[in-house]
Amino acid sequence: MSKNPLSLLGRRRRDKAAVVLVGCIGLVLLLGVNDRAQAQISQSIAAIVNDDVISSYDVQQRTRLVMSSSGVDSTPQVVDRIQAQVLRSLIDEKLQTQEAAEYEVEVTEEEVASAIERLGRQNNISSSDIESSLKKAGITFDTLRGQILAEIAWGKLVTGLLSSRVSVTSDEVNYVLQQLTSNSDKPQYLVSEVFLTIDSQEQEQEVLQGGLQLIKQMRQGVPFQAVAQQFSSSPSSAQGGDIGWVQDGELSAELNETLRRMQPGQISSPIRTRGGYIILALRDRRFLGGPDPMASTVDLSQIVVPLPKSADAKTIEKLQDEAESIYKALEGCSNLDKATKSVESAVVSELGRLKISQISARFQPVAAGLRVGEASEPIRTETGFHILIVCDREDAGEAPALPSRVQIEDRLFDQQLSTLARRYLRDLRRDSTIELR
Repeated sequence: MSKNPLSLLGRRRRDKAAVVLVGCIGLVLLLGVNDRAQAQISQSIAAIVNDDVISSYDVQQRTRLVMSSSGVDSTPQVVDRIQAQVLRSLIDEKLQTQEAAEYEVEVTEEEVASAIERLGRQNNISSSDIESSLKKAGITFDTLRGQILAEIAWGKLVTGLLSSRVSVTSDEVNYVLQQLTSNSDKPQYLVSEVFLTIDSQEQEQEVLQGGLQLIKQMRQGVPFQAVAQQFSSSPSSAQGGDIGWVQDGELSAELNETLRRMQPGQISSPIRTRGGYIILALRDRRFLGGPDPMASTVDLSQIVVPLPKSADAKTIEKLQDEAESIYKALEGCSNLDKATKSVESAVVSELGRLKISQISARFQPVAAGLRVGEASEPIRTETGFHILIVCDREDAGEAPALPSRVQIEDRLFDQQLSTLARRYLRDLRRDSTIELR
């Protein structure tokens, strides 16, 4: 007897969670029924999921689409790794569509058409242009329709079954607001993610090497969003991996420490977490309690008194005294040459206009705290004694406002629902019969 949870779709966030946004044309696809039946006649079987077949044709089609849409290099090594990831994605999708069918989840033609129109708007093309692009890639339009239908059905199923289990209390919202207020001097990070699942110990190296290959491609210009849509196992993949703004300390210690070391625009190395590897992209950084000092711009000059590698204690003391004498003689940026005239080894450099975030991490806190015309005390490094002088500065604008209670509640709801959805899929994998050929 089949199950029907559609009566559970009554929460106020039903529409938000039920319609799963589709990314770029390279979104992972399922073959239409007719194409699949025809392909299985002439192609070998790649996997059997609860008596449903995934053919090598399915894997080839998906791999071809991933390669063309994400822009990754089509070398044999890359293709092999992508095919392994594609097969895992197809297995998960098969499990999801089977479960949706069991619960008689219905998806209307209007919902599918609306999703295709959204897809076109995201890529600034029409539905007919989408069809032409797919045809050139050897993919039928029914293939795209089938995948969109499957994603909407899974979204409806997750919402119908699981949203009633999510409960965001006032205490939880108050706690988040309190943390945001007390940590207003700490940064927030705008983050995207790619999560690569590991189902068994045997997949460890395969998944790691695949992740390293993806990072290499992204650092060479392949869009992070396209890779997330194609490869990530996280629910955020539907939004190109976007998980929004996160507070410093909100994520696990290892992820948080990685974000602290990153600059906006950087992509992390694979980070081992529970269940797989995660790749982070830091898109931006901000401070809620005030302007972000890292975003301030300074016109910076530097004086260095070089320190020889073989310098003994007496020489070091002499050079430090010389640097101190320069510091005391400085009058802003107007007399740099005069202040260093008595120290023959001193080197004066005009570094120009720089954001604090562009300066060496060793000097960032010092530069951030200097006023216009102010010089730092000598800073000793391995190469010498450094004096920084701020000749001009432009601080960042006003700090962003704290999120509202409704925004916090919505985010907590989405986080809890996503966690339940991941567990749901994990249980489906555990309880299913999956045979790889």
